[in-house]
Amino acid sequence: MNRPRGFTLIEVLVALAVAAIGLAGVLAVVSNASSNAASLRDRTFAGWVAANRLTELRLAQTMPSVDRTTGDAELANLRWEWETTVIQTQVPGIRRVDVRVRLADGPDDAWLATLSGFVGRTQVSAPGAPLAWDPETPPAPEP
Repeated sequence: MNRPRGFTLIEVLVALAVAAIGLAGVLAVVSNASSNAASLRDRTFAGWVAANRLTELRLAQTMPSVDRTTGDAELANLRWEWETTVIQTQVPGIRRVDVRVRLADGPDDAWLATLSGFVGRTQVSAPGAPLAWDPETPPAPEP
């Protein structure tokens, strides 16, 4: 008896269903990876904005006042909002600074980065020693 070769309609439909389920899973994984990459990018930029704000406070000529301030910045063609909280520590002349950053058009409670640091006046009890950066130059004698 000569039996026809090939796939039946049921076998083709089952194969298509298995392929569709597999492709849907691959699509979900790719979509999730893309979303995670965008989130990590935003968190990285927010960390840079916070570091910039802390550096601005450290480079200022005056000690920051103990209070909470807000502002905005632009980085990577995005608008960011930051909130700086300055707290007096138990050590005189040193203050703790907490900086929180979020996207300007994001939700009010969606802070993407928080950075804490310290700002203060340095006090030196002994005169500083000169550093010889050039190995050819001998160090200066101490007074």
